[in-house]
Amino acid sequence: MPVLLLLMLTTLIWACLLVANRVALVQFNADAYAMTCWQLAFGGLALIMLSPGRPIPWRQFTLPVNWFYGFLRVLTGVTWTAALIYISSPQSGILSQTGMPMAALAATFILGRPPHKSEWIGHALLLTGAGWMAFHLPGGFTNPAVWLMLASEVTAISSSVVAEKHPHNQVSDSWAHLRFTGVLLLITSAMFLIFPPLIGIISPIDLPSLSLEKFFSLETVLSGLIIGALLRGPAMVLTLRSIKLAGIESYILATSSLPFVLLAIEAAAARFTTTPSPKPDSVFWVCAGLVVCGITMITFGKRRGAKIRATRLAVASQ
Repeated sequence: MPVLLLLMLTTLIWACLLVANRVALVQFNADAYAMTCWQLAFGGLALIMLSPGRPIPWRQFTLPVNWFYGFLRVLTGVTWTAALIYISSPQSGILSQTGMPMAALAATFILGRPPHKSEWIGHALLLTGAGWMAFHLPGGFTNPAVWLMLASEVTAISSSVVAEKHPHNQVSDSWAHLRFTGVLLLITSAMFLIFPPLIGIISPIDLPSLSLEKFFSLETVLSGLIIGALLRGPAMVLTLRSIKLAGIESYILATSSLPFVLLAIEAAAARFTTTPSPKPDSVFWVCAGLVVCGITMITFGKRRGAKIRATRLAVASQ
């Protein structure tokens, strides 16, 4: 599959997952924390069951790096899901734009791939768009969604760095990659059960439902089963594959289109559910415009940087 198509498909699946989460939270009153846990468990089982006759990679359950990755994904998933209680999916997509500058910093200081100088203008525009959206939310920067989304992006970038460096994410065997992804999802779901008090301590604000009181409610379990098997599992597979083939910077850049994809999907979902239809105001469109400008600047900056590197390699090889 071409890398560009892979990145587009990954963004689409994540958008569908986020809107499905919002529908489950708003219409069916599912528990945000427990539903995410069930999604991971059922998604992981589905991936492992897709490769029948092949041994379950039990050894991967003992690797500390997998548990560390699982812990980061716990924070990423639950904070973004909980943020949807306070804001719409398109608004969360705007706030998630803080992830691209974080990815650039991670690429510079951890992966040794500094972006071209012109890209930083685009990153500044993305931060401006996210900051403007946060400022105009009810309560401004004190709105819980702002801190939840910031925590989600920090842990998402951290887990992406781990994924890019993880040796089991480099395998070419598709079935082995499915089983590896399934193991990560199961480990992540186990982290939900083992460390809810720890998550509550680390989280920037109090997260709802950490007591797991509604863990076995019918709405929560069914939402976790359906969304996990159909969307969460495939989303993780595509994410790991995208990071492997395109790198963390290109993966995060592709997800910068989330606000617009989310807007379209949530509007469609509102026609068939009781989920409120998104009604973007002038603030949203101003922020969206800043995001578009930022994405454009970063894209052109990457192309310019690639041409400069190619020219230098050509000169060096002569």
